[in-house]
Amino acid sequence: MPKKYTETEKENIRRDLRRQAERLMAAGPVRRITVDEIVKAAAIPKGTFYLFYPHKEALFFDVIRSFRLEMQEEMLSLLQELDENHIVTSLTTVFSHLLDNMYERGIWRLFEEEELQCVMRPLPEGTLDREVEALQAFFAELFSYFAIDDEDDISRFHSAFMMIVLSMGQGARVAGARDAWRTLLRGLMLQLVGE
Repeated sequence: MPKKYTETEKENIRRDLRRQAERLMAAGPVRRITVDEIVKAAAIPKGTFYLFYPHKEALFFDVIRSFRLEMQEEMLSLLQELDENHIVTSLTTVFSHLLDNMYERGIWRLFEEEELQCVMRPLPEGTLDREVEALQAFFAELFSYFAIDDEDDISRFHSAFMMIVLSMGQGARVAGARDAWRTLLRGLMLQLVGE
């Protein structure tokens, strides 16, 4: 008979599985990570994994969703602390925080085409579209703090931002990659804000 977990235990197990998945993902491609590696890292029986996720791809999608929610909270908090008179600097700081976290935690891997296809293949159709829409809506919310509400501008920013994310795979090969990403972000903000 399967073990019964309290809601707190369930959330702790999910959190640990996401954390271990991120740790493994930071070291290498998602498509090469196995459920066996995940459960070993999380120190749980393999059967327990399947109580929480039907397959590893569902776990990695949960990593994406949880990361977005966590970053939304952190970015809004950061925004409250920044100087609204320096819009470009404030927005560059907030989005640099997001990029730094994506890079350090290996989240950028999930946006590479082959990795994304691997994760999305078994998930219901439209799942990725809903996540992208949620991210775009959050970007619009952030920009609204600075009275930036042109949907076309925000859509172009989102696309340009994703181009920076896609370049993260080359980060280890380019000296000063993080500074380059910040410079690109600042340029995007200057263009968006028009300062």
